[in-house]
Amino acid sequence: MNEVAKIAGAERTFDVDLATIRNLSRTLPGALPLAVNGVRVAASIRPRKFVIEGGDETPVTMPRTAFQLVYPDCTVMIDSGLDKVTHDSFSPEKPEPYFTEAFAELQRALEGARLIILTHFHADHVAGVICAPNFSELALKTVITYETAACMMNTPHRPHLRLSQAQVDQFIRLDYACYYPVVPGVVLIKSPGHSVDSQMVYVRLQSGREILHSVDSAWILDNIRQVRGKAAPWVKEDVPAIMGQLRWLKNLHDNELNIAILVTHDDALFDRMTRTGVVGDKLKI
Repeated sequence: MNEVAKIAGAERTFDVDLATIRNLSRTLPGALPLAVNGVRVAASIRPRKFVIEGGDETPVTMPRTAFQLVYPDCTVMIDSGLDKVTHDSFSPEKPEPYFTEAFAELQRALEGARLIILTHFHADHVAGVICAPNFSELALKTVITYETAACMMNTPHRPHLRLSQAQVDQFIRLDYACYYPVVPGVVLIKSPGHSVDSQMVYVRLQSGREILHSVDSAWILDNIRQVRGKAAPWVKEDVPAIMGQLRWLKNLHDNELNIAILVTHDDALFDRMTRTGVVGDKLKI
């Protein structure tokens, strides 16, 4: 256990009820999504010792991803990736992989989407909207929480991503306690810990398959499998909250075989899920 966890104490129970989430996913009228697609627009390479507590020096490729829900008549985006300037700002002296064509594909998908959902304020999730030339057009169909709005104005992840009140006012803003059925088949789950505004996303497909996007509660699936948190010194999290979330996610992983768990920054998992058809590797434009 890392020093922060020792100081903060035991893990805090993540008091979330799967049965309630499943029921809420059916409350909004309309067809359920047909599929989930994903895209990798960049990557960071980090020693495993930073990615998971107890890790070694083995390099881990951590993709920066966004996902697309495909409905019979429209698409909905979950997060928006980041532009190259924002990506390079994290490692200006040692540029890391960036996939220009993939980001251009993502930009077209954002433009064509009926709705965009941003899970939290970190740059690799929001910069694709914030730095877009058509920011105002995208913001008008982008859903954020009031917590995310406050972070965008007061504690932006990168200085150039700070927004004014007038800019934030263009977004669709939500205030909810625990769960929010945002579109048919999709439920947002409030999960502060990685950041104060973090959310997970539950998705029920027409096929009956369920997908739980854990976003950044874990960086790789091994965080969940081993119930071990991140160990990067620059990451400031509510560790007891994260450990409780990892425990809950492990229970899903071990006991809910119909639920596929997405993890934002796990390259091997992304490859496996696209290879097996759980997630498509091409965005619908």
